[in-house]
Amino acid sequence: MSLLGCRIKLEGQDVYPARVDGVPDVYQSPKFILTKARWIEDNQVSTCVLCNNKFNQIRRKHHCRQCGRVLCKKCCNERIPLPQLGIEEPERVCDDCAPVTQLITKARSQMHQFQLESANGLNERCKDHTFIKRVVELGGIQSLIVLAQTENVQILGSVMSAHVFQRSVMSGLQALVTHQPLHQELAAAGAIKVICSTLSRLHEADEQILTDGISSLMIFCKSPELKKKALDDGALQPVLTMCTYQSPTLALLALSTLSLIVEHPNTHDAIVESSRNALPRILALTASSDKQAQAMALKILAHLSNGTEWHRHRIVQEDFSSGCSLLKALSSHPTDDQILCNAVCLIANLATSSEDQSSLQNLMVRVCQLLQNSPSNSDLKIHLGRAIANFSKFKQNTDKLVPYVSDIVQTCVKSTNPIIRIHGMRAILSLLSYSPSQTTAELMRDGAMDLLEGLGKVQGLLDSIQATLTTQAAALTRPF
Repeated sequence: MSLLGCRIKLEGQDVYPARVDGVPDVYQSPKFILTKARWIEDNQVSTCVLCNNKFNQIRRKHHCRQCGRVLCKKCCNERIPLPQLGIEEPERVCDDCAPVTQLITKARSQMHQFQLESANGLNERCKDHTFIKRVVELGGIQSLIVLAQTENVQILGSVMSAHVFQRSVMSGLQALVTHQPLHQELAAAGAIKVICSTLSRLHEADEQILTDGISSLMIFCKSPELKKKALDDGALQPVLTMCTYQSPTLALLALSTLSLIVEHPNTHDAIVESSRNALPRILALTASSDKQAQAMALKILAHLSNGTEWHRHRIVQEDFSSGCSLLKALSSHPTDDQILCNAVCLIANLATSSEDQSSLQNLMVRVCQLLQNSPSNSDLKIHLGRAIANFSKFKQNTDKLVPYVSDIVQTCVKSTNPIIRIHGMRAILSLLSYSPSQTTAELMRDGAMDLLEGLGKVQGLLDSIQATLTTQAAALTRPF
């Protein structure tokens, strides 16, 4: 078949997705017209492509106006209006194209019953591997996106349940999104926009439709190049709203989706600066009774804190304004390692902010208390060591950190993990620079030998120290 457009592989088949004349985004241009297929020349064909019977004086050649192929009258006898191709009068359509073409034509109808039949039929065929090729090639993606728009649902609401209609449309889109090769096609056609719009209109009671919608959005957000587009297409507000739903399934799906979105650094400004209270909502979820939700909210904040100094400052500000949610989360004595790792990772990132050290004092003490417990989880120990090392860079924290020198030595400096050991040495060296007498006194009880031995193992460190010392006391001098 000769259709215009780029070829993709779908279910092991070559597929040429339908193309729109003009703007591909049918969410913005719902009265779309598809590019017509190029007709196969009569002299290029000797047998019907469907029944394989040879053409002769009795078995004449006919073109399918939908796909452009040459077929016999028996295989190409149905006549269907093709408004999606700009053809209002019934035209010949082959038996291969007819089932899906009828549904796409009905999607353009003003009759409520036809629109419902189109939504239900396309939904079923999107889930059937024998039909999905035809759905994609004949305009099924574009038709579902147009059917899902607000005006269609409002029109249909007077005749049938908008819930049933919308469920069929969203279920069909969700089935298409599960095919990775279609992601760019769907996004270009406006699928992310229509999903976000649908999620924004619905209430929590529409759980199945919301589940299909947020699941689809989450799949899109797993693609690195589509994370930013999801935000641009309106994902943030419905996702944040769903994060607060009572349904554990919906809330967790929304948090998981937001977690994927924030992996893209270019999304951080929009979330941190959101006029829709994004940060307070996420911070509130750090105290959720649901462990998965709590861990996910902390993970999202940890991603955001890995951005700019301003982002970290805004998180600290909002946390203080919201009643110190992070301290409450840590003070609830969570036993889940993932919650602890995400929380301490976040605090370690925030600890680099010179502007917010006063606001972080209680969190710093809580981190030190966690270190005293000598946790067994190596990831947690890395984040604890990193947090204390980052806090120790600021002189104002010295007096509160020096009493924990022995704990830093035992858990970090003596660790067999080189990363944990280096963070521990970073902390001790900072404390030595600000409070040499007290820190040395603590080290003399236990830890001086381990610190010196550890410093000796850091590649290039002693050479760097020697070079620095030599600049202050030259190796070669004139006689005094």
